[in-house]
Amino acid sequence: MAAATQPNLSSTPTQPLPEDPDPPRHKAAASQAVLVMNHGHDELDDVTTALARTGYEVLLGASLAQSHHIAGQRRPDVILVNPLAACEGSVELELLERVQEDDDPIPVILIVDDLAALSEARDMRVPFRDFVLKPCSPAEVLHRVDLALQTRARIRGLQSRARKLEGQVSVDFKTGLTSELYMKKIMVLEWKRAQRHQNPLSLLLLDVDDFKTVNDSTEYAFGDEVLRRVADALKGNIRETDFAARFGGDEFCVLLPQTTPAEAVQTALRIRKRVSGMSVSDSSYHRQVTVSIGVDSYDGRKASSVDLLLRNANRALQEAKRRGKNQVWLFSGSEPAADHSAQHTS
Repeated sequence: MAAATQPNLSSTPTQPLPEDPDPPRHKAAASQAVLVMNHGHDELDDVTTALARTGYEVLLGASLAQSHHIAGQRRPDVILVNPLAACEGSVELELLERVQEDDDPIPVILIVDDLAALSEARDMRVPFRDFVLKPCSPAEVLHRVDLALQTRARIRGLQSRARKLEGQVSVDFKTGLTSELYMKKIMVLEWKRAQRHQNPLSLLLLDVDDFKTVNDSTEYAFGDEVLRRVADALKGNIRETDFAARFGGDEFCVLLPQTTPAEAVQTALRIRKRVSGMSVSDSSYHRQVTVSIGVDSYDGRKASSVDLLLRNANRALQEAKRRGKNQVWLFSGSEPAADHSAQHTS
């Protein structure tokens, strides 16, 4: 059973609590900590002792300085606040906001004199606000703490499931590459990083040549196998720091951080050569696969954007397809310029 913890701080010692005629049904986990910010210096011995007897680790702060110190040493699971002033701009509010985290907020329970004080406290930007009226009943405080922890546990569970779902939608189910939606988020982050550090950033857009005829003349399962084989070629020809995604249908995208245009073209040539050297077959169909690739780069300095990078790479891709397919083209200025070495298929 946990005892009240006072980390080198002076506070009113808790006294043994008489046997509770209505003891709580559940024992708290020993690791769960309740920070009691008793800045109003009311008599809360019965409350803190009841929390300790229930199994909570009780952290006592009799002043703002003590509460700051405690919160810096141990992040509590619940905060019980007997404030000097329960209103916007109070000395407690800054501390309460500081210990909060967007993905894991701490429930706050206010001890107030009356409902008028509670009305002022409603303007405070603190999550999971609950309250108890003075004089505090230990049984009511225990009930409020239990409800606050249940709410926090539900929020954590929802966040965990949301992260799992985000992980699922971040992967394209057909190819195992990054999904288009998640790739667009990555592109924004990497472009901002490139802009901040003035590093080059390159983008490849790939399109499987004549993929419509593959779907029209074969079964969809065979078309899916073609996409998987192209995806494997991408995975095998980029660095661990690069990103490859399927951009819907038969189009793919490769993002190359800290990569110059010349280096991006070399990567594109490797991918094009790898794909053109493979064939996809099953018991019914056989297909020689090629890809066209458009390339654009951001130099880390001149004005640009993610959308512009995508548009220019797409212009280069369309030019590669227009000029015969199975080619790599680099966007340059208002018109895509040919990288003539990319036109060779061997």
